[in-house]
Amino acid sequence: MSKELKEQIMNMMGKKTDVRFEANEDSQEYTLYIYGPIGGFIFSNNSAQGIRRKLQDVDAEKIHVHINSPGGSAFDGVAIGNLLKNHKAEIIVHVDGWAASAASVIAMAGDKIIMPENTMMMIHRASTIEWGNAALFEKTAADLRKVDKSLAASYKKRFVGEQSELDQLLDDETFLTAEEAVAFGLADTVDDEIEIQELEDLDDDDDEEGIYENYKDKLVAKYAPKNPKNNNEPPNPEPTPAAKQNMSKLFLNLK
Repeated sequence: MSKELKEQIMNMMGKKTDVRFEANEDSQEYTLYIYGPIGGFIFSNNSAQGIRRKLQDVDAEKIHVHINSPGGSAFDGVAIGNLLKNHKAEIIVHVDGWAASAASVIAMAGDKIIMPENTMMMIHRASTIEWGNAALFEKTAADLRKVDKSLAASYKKRFVGEQSELDQLLDDETFLTAEEAVAFGLADTVDDEIEIQELEDLDDDDDEEGIYENYKDKLVAKYAPKNPKNNNEPPNPEPTPAAKQNMSKLFLNLK
């Protein structure tokens, strides 16, 4: 991961949340913006309780949910996703910048998920910080595995591949372009590019045809031609650096 990308992630995690719920004039459509870190008492503006207050008693036929978030609390992400799923309105998710970690769980609540071509999604395992003896660490590890199972269920209903393939992508802490997310069924439409600050391209070398340098690219090549939701040409897999750094400390999913 480049120094610039690390700085951008840390900068976004430290920003205040921006949650707005707006009614479109003379219609039954609403727009919900979820920007910034997700959930917990620290990030209360983006908590499940805060979103519940905004959605309660809203009589809408359609809600557009715009997401630009690095993630945060796994439990708040799951709760917000369930609140959206259980609302009677049609939920249309728009990834405005990125939907990472817990924010990608929220995105899975969409009846339709739209990703402009310059946006990204990131999925990974739950993570936390612990202090204590070996017994406590063993208990924490067992708890995290249970959280992982819950999070995987959020993706599984959309993922077009096998459970073992989804598990590997979660293990690998995978960043997905819009085309890759559509290929896996985790998004429905690649939209026109929107004006956002793009992440730096992480790869400089050209890939040889038919050779895949990581697990994600191999699966993209496998599923992109088969997914009926992918109306675009199958994406050309891009190589990623062989040396991979763990980003889990940047996305604390378990409080």
